[in-house]
Amino acid sequence: MYPRVPTNGADSHRLWPRQWGRLGWPAMEPRLSAPLSSMALPEGFRAAGIHCGLKPDGALDLGLLLAEQPVPATAIFTQNALQGAHIPVCREHLHRSNGMARAILVNSRNANCATGDAGIEDARSCCRELARRLGCAEEHVLMASTGVIGAPLPKAKIIDHLDSLLSNANAKGGMDFARAIMTTDTYPKAATACHQAIRVTGFAKGSGMIHPDMATMLGFLITEASSNGDLQEQLQAIADRSFHRTTVDGDTSPNDTLFALAGGTGKASTTECQTEMLSVATDLAMQLAADGEGATRLVTIQVRGANSEADACLVGRVIATSPLVKTAIAGRDPNWGRILSAAGRARVPFSTDQARVWIGDTEVFTKGVPQPHREDLASKYLKDSERVVIGIDLGAGDNQADIWTCDLTADYIRINADYRT
Repeated sequence: MYPRVPTNGADSHRLWPRQWGRLGWPAMEPRLSAPLSSMALPEGFRAAGIHCGLKPDGALDLGLLLAEQPVPATAIFTQNALQGAHIPVCREHLHRSNGMARAILVNSRNANCATGDAGIEDARSCCRELARRLGCAEEHVLMASTGVIGAPLPKAKIIDHLDSLLSNANAKGGMDFARAIMTTDTYPKAATACHQAIRVTGFAKGSGMIHPDMATMLGFLITEASSNGDLQEQLQAIADRSFHRTTVDGDTSPNDTLFALAGGTGKASTTECQTEMLSVATDLAMQLAADGEGATRLVTIQVRGANSEADACLVGRVIATSPLVKTAIAGRDPNWGRILSAAGRARVPFSTDQARVWIGDTEVFTKGVPQPHREDLASKYLKDSERVVIGIDLGAGDNQADIWTCDLTADYIRINADYRT
């Protein structure tokens, strides 16, 4: 019942959490796994992650994705009116470079957001200093920041460690990069896939403040495929079918950014690799939902029988952000009425007399008729399954969508109540 991420070829890997840290869960069985110590990068790329003093106890907090030469690049940014300082800098650099980039510098634990003109100049300074060391144009360096909003960026710590960051960059540095960009994440998020020997690898970070209005808190897709067509249009289409279908808590981040770099050293084009790019993005989106703050269940919401795909996505997102639905799942309560009620307030026309609701394999509401005798089966499913599927058929058309979220527990409140204090 758990939906498989589409893949083409045997060389596809995802990283599911092996140790659940704050939650003390048993391990999830991965569908396809790679060792946590490594993640293959596309040819022509290097990565690194080091400690520069932003996080305590020596944790990695400064990351780098590096191409051997400037490559086609694009990004999608948050629609939040509040935006991190790196966003105008990236927009400016991508415009000046005609969509080319060589490096992406990422710091964690500080969002460099709501820091005014000084924050923007700090981001520019970090890009300028990295470009000087690389011997490339300043506009070929992009930057992203994530962490607490409102604190000045400790740019001196970042700049002082750029030489070390560059010396650590290598073809096997992907997992160090993935760890360096984490904030409240409990594990590094990475995935990779191959098409005609052309690799697509992705990284993401995010655990709370996840309800993408463009992508996710931070996401990165890299491939050595040659860029053809409109890379921005391709990335938007991928985001719409992956990251835009993930939510943890309904809050969009002011720093949301999804980057794509196409190295151009391979024979296949990005259009030919589109399925693998979507596979990697979907994999990462599901990992974000699985690692939601305080989560104990990854939840896939299946919406079927919609009049349009947009309607299906909207209904799914409303269900996925319903505190009543999410707390019912946390309590292992097969409360189908909350699912149906959430769908009903999405302002998508459908008749409840034609609707069906299911939890796992058990249909608990059928065309206007509750099925109370089946609720024990649904309750057992919620208790026994760490990957939960709930669904609704609207009976209004032939379109569908899956949305990924997690349950809502008291730990989410604790984590966010204590985030700064």
